[in-house]
Amino acid sequence: MSDVARAAGVSAATVSRALRGEPGVSEATRRYVTEVAKKMRYAIARDASSLAGGRRYAIAVLTADVARGDLLAGAEGALRQAGYDVLLYVLKDTDARRRFFEELPLGRRVDGVLALSAHLTDAEDAALRSLDVPVVSVRDEDLREALRLAVGHLMGLGHRDVALVLAGDIDEFYDELLVAEGLSVRPEWTLWSSSTVAGGEQVVDALLDAERLPTAVITTSGEVALGVFLRLRRDGRDVPGDVSIVSLEGPDLARAVGITAVEGAWRERGEHAVDVLLAGLRGEEDATEPPPVHLVVRASTGPRPER
Repeated sequence: MSDVARAAGVSAATVSRALRGEPGVSEATRRYVTEVAKKMRYAIARDASSLAGGRRYAIAVLTADVARGDLLAGAEGALRQAGYDVLLYVLKDTDARRRFFEELPLGRRVDGVLALSAHLTDAEDAALRSLDVPVVSVRDEDLREALRLAVGHLMGLGHRDVALVLAGDIDEFYDELLVAEGLSVRPEWTLWSSSTVAGGEQVVDALLDAERLPTAVITTSGEVALGVFLRLRRDGRDVPGDVSIVSLEGPDLARAVGITAVEGAWRERGEHAVDVLLAGLRGEEDATEPPPVHLVVRASTGPRPER
């Protein structure tokens, strides 16, 4: 801690308060000290006195979509850096989710809750807030904006026949957005898939069995987009000459093969959610906005083919 204090030009006490999220430090100083500590790979250690003061230095992280690795990694890294342990609960299974909210095993074990892509119902949200600790949710409403960006890009290239692949725990309402944007929507072009490369390959098998192939495919999962890409290539189809592909997220594998994606800055969103949560623990309010989504055009999209 003394090394961080010297590097930041502040006292060791200020470093301790800043990294533990305690009051008595300006937000500017807190961010500066945290950045210096991060560059020095310093992580604070909890001692008996901190635990006796009422803090447990543990945060519950709930998610229904473990495929959002960047979001989880951003939150987990920021929490570890701030000196908090992470208790991860995956709520994807219906029965496990029901048991979790019936039993609410968090008890007095955590200082706060992060719900990342967990799609909480009003009753579930109320159950968490009954714990009387800060609760911060990162929802998937941004997929709506991501879809609009993807659709706008494809329409600008002349596409009107677009398939939509919904991966994981995602509602059907995105189909309605396609209609609202003026795209042709066919029942056989709205498909569900596991959030895996194999799931994307199976989706293409279904599309190839249909009466005709869409000119573009939008997927909500980067892994599925990669599966679609590989399966189309294996069938001798050109991407984007025959079919364009857009992913609503951009994992490294999809980037590596040049798939156009709506980058959600998910790692930064996880870090931002932690900032909001830690501010709540200090009795403050973080009114900053999370980073916006943006489209990154790569080699998987091109003009609508003439058929």
